[in-house]
Amino acid sequence: MRIRLWGDFMTANNPFFERKFDCPVCKTKFTSLAVRSSRVYVERKEEDFHVIYRGVSPLHYSIIVCPACYYAASTNGFSKEIKPALHEKLLQALYQLRPKSAIKYNQERDLQKALDSFKLAVRSAQLKQVPAGELAGLFMGAAWMAREADNQELESVYLKEALDHYLEAYNKDFQSIGNMSDLQATYLIGELYRRNGNNKEAVNWFNRVIVHKYIKQNPQIEKLARDQWALAREQAQLQPDSESGTVAAIQPEEKPKKEANTAPASTTRKITPPRRSSMQMLANLYLDQIDWLTGIVNNGYNSTKTLVSKEQVLRALLDAVIINLDNNLPQQFDNEEELKDLFGELLTGK
Repeated sequence: MRIRLWGDFMTANNPFFERKFDCPVCKTKFTSLAVRSSRVYVERKEEDFHVIYRGVSPLHYSIIVCPACYYAASTNGFSKEIKPALHEKLLQALYQLRPKSAIKYNQERDLQKALDSFKLAVRSAQLKQVPAGELAGLFMGAAWMAREADNQELESVYLKEALDHYLEAYNKDFQSIGNMSDLQATYLIGELYRRNGNNKEAVNWFNRVIVHKYIKQNPQIEKLARDQWALAREQAQLQPDSESGTVAAIQPEEKPKKEANTAPASTTRKITPPRRSSMQMLANLYLDQIDWLTGIVNNGYNSTKTLVSKEQVLRALLDAVIINLDNNLPQQFDNEEELKDLFGELLTGK
């Protein structure tokens, strides 16, 4: 009979193993930890597909970070070749954005390192100009990490970004949304609308799931959609309508039982008419820009206890620029950096 040595015992009980990688940006060879499938224990699943693990979470190690240049991507996509046209720009950008002190992401990670790894992956993906569906998945993972860290403010930022990018991907091509089916993507967009506070749109998207031709082949998604539809409908009825100022009544596509669409007098509020018509335009912002906008939102809320959204902050900023510059607009530029410098000169009068 073979006697198990201490080293054998440690190997058998170690939840990690090392995987080898070659960085496609700086060509550094390194290893990074992964979690053994035999040591993965699912505790529960949340309604937006976030999996809660007991013990070590493989999600915390699902982003690979190069220890030299800090290029980051998902385990499956990390080694993909970088387009020659983007390689040098990506290398220079990562060099300028690298942390001042070295951080070892290829060792065991605490929750903060796991969250930071997703931030790096989002930044790398933005620099690579990846499809919207890929970026949406990274924002979703970052939102889950922020949730695990109990950072509700940051989670809200990432959930909004995930929704915007999932919508862009959904409208372009279902196949660009990771490994999700049409039905799963439709449901997740509805759940993200609900988590972002737009319960009326959430109800609409959950209705799409409920009446989908393949819904009976997916009983788990059907149950989720019906449960979340009921929750979003209940929340929508308690939410003031943006136009009338009264509580909105959401009528289901199924079970057309009508309910009162009026609200108690105490829930009505005066609505200021919009200054002019608006339209939606998708825009990818850098993480530091989102943090800056969030800081302004927090400043306003801390002083007045009134929440002004990041969209409103952006509109106010654009209006201020329009008023101050009038027709004195930048003329000669061929990239973002040059345009930024020209705006700086025009606004400061230098």
